[in-house]
Amino acid sequence: MRSLLGRFHRPMSRGLVNNMLTMNNLGDGSTLNLDFTTSTMPTAVTFTRADSTARATYIDASGYVKTVAAAGDPRFDYKGGVAKGLLVEAASTNLCLGGRYCWTNGWVRSAQIHINSIPDTSGANAVARIDGPDNGTLTGTSIFKDSGAAYVRSNVDATVTASTQYTYSMWVRAGTGGATYFRLVPFNVGSAMTTVGSCSDSGVTINNGSGFGSQFSNLPSDRWVRVSVVFTTAVGQTTATLCVYPNLDTNAASTNYIWGAQLELGAQASSAIPTTSATLARLADDAVIRSTAWTGLYSKPGTIVVEYYRGEYGAGDRTVLAIDTAATKHIHLKHANASAASGIYNSAGSGIANKTAGNVTGLNKAAFNWSSANPSTIKYALNGNAVVVSGSSDIGATLGTWMTIGSASTTGVSGSGTWEGYLNNSIKSVKYYSELLSDAEMIAKTT
Repeated sequence: MRSLLGRFHRPMSRGLVNNMLTMNNLGDGSTLNLDFTTSTMPTAVTFTRADSTARATYIDASGYVKTVAAAGDPRFDYKGGVAKGLLVEAASTNLCLGGRYCWTNGWVRSAQIHINSIPDTSGANAVARIDGPDNGTLTGTSIFKDSGAAYVRSNVDATVTASTQYTYSMWVRAGTGGATYFRLVPFNVGSAMTTVGSCSDSGVTINNGSGFGSQFSNLPSDRWVRVSVVFTTAVGQTTATLCVYPNLDTNAASTNYIWGAQLELGAQASSAIPTTSATLARLADDAVIRSTAWTGLYSKPGTIVVEYYRGEYGAGDRTVLAIDTAATKHIHLKHANASAASGIYNSAGSGIANKTAGNVTGLNKAAFNWSSANPSTIKYALNGNAVVVSGSSDIGATLGTWMTIGSASTTGVSGSGTWEGYLNNSIKSVKYYSELLSDAEMIAKTT
C-alpha cells in the first residue's frame, strides 16, 4: 500500500491524481491521510534539512542511534520498537568536544579514573570497552574508578554564554562492581551549578541535588539509557566544565560505560549529534504541504486529526501544525509541555479554542475543524475528552497555500515568523476530512 493515502473530492490534474490518490478503500472517509509510521515520506509532503553532510540521527526499530544515509534525509523515529513517525526538530549545536567517545579532544580525568575507549587506552586497570548505543563495535567507553576513590571524575571544558540555559546529556549504563550510580555535573570555575536531571528510562531514580549536579541511581547493566541535566550559566561565565562522576556513592572499584556527551542550548536534549575535534551543528527540519496539494483541501470546510508525541524532545510551547491564509493570519495548533495546555491560536498568539489540560507525555491525538475558508468558528478536541471547545476569530479571508508539519511559520518555511518553536518530537499521522465532523466524531477519532 502506498504511504500517502487520500483522494480529493473534486476534479484534479492527472499529475496531482497520480501523486495524491490512494485511500478510498480504507473506508474512514478521509480525503488525505499522511501516515509517517511506514518510514516513507508521503508524496504530498516536501521535506528538507540543509545539513552539508549526513549528521542527523534518530532511534531505529532496534533501539540504536542511527545516522541518516544522506544529509537531507527525513528521520523516522522509534521507541521500544514501535514506530513514532516523522521526527521534526529545530536546529541545534553540540558544543561538547570529543562527545562521541567522551575521552579525546580535551577530556581529562582524575588519577584514579581509567579509560578504555577508541582511540585511547589508559591504565592497567582499565576495563574493556563495549558496543555503543550506535551499535558500533566497541564504541562505548568504559570509565573505571579505583577502589577507595570517591568524588573522582572525567571532564571537558566547553565555551558558553553567561546567564543562558543549557542541557548536558550522555548515554550511560552500569558496569562491574555494582556501578548503578552516576552523576552529571556542569561546573563553573570549580563551583557547581544547580541542575535538574531527567532520564529516558522510567526505572532510573534521579536525585536533583542543589550545588552538585544530578545523581542517577538504579542504572541498568543490560541496556543504554540517556541522562541529562538542565542548568543556567552564571553571570559573566564563559566556560562550563562538563563532569562525569562514576559510581559516586561507593568506594568500591567499579565501572560505568558512557557514550555521546552533548551540550546544547535550551531545556531539552535533542537527538544525538556526535562530535570529535569540533563543535557540530544539525540544521532544522522543514516538512510542509505546499501549493495545490494543500489549497485544494483548505478551500472548503474541513477537519484535521493529528497524532503526535510530546515529552522526550520537547519543553515549553511547541507547534504541531500551522496553516496560513495570509501573511498575518493563520491557524496554529500548539501545545505547552510544562502546563499541558494546548489548542488553536491565531497569528496574534491569541487562543481561539484551547484546553488548559489534557496533553499527555507520549502519544496525543487532537482534532480541529473550520466551517469555511474564512471561518468564524473553530472547534478543537483532544485525547477523547468529552468536552469539545470552540471559539470565534477572523482567521483570514484568503485561501491557504501551505501547511507546516511539526513547526511554526508565517511564510511556509519552517521556523519563520514569530511563532513558538518546533515540536522537537515525532508526528505519527495527519488526516484531513473534507467535511465538518460532529463533536462525537471528533471525540471518537481522538480516543
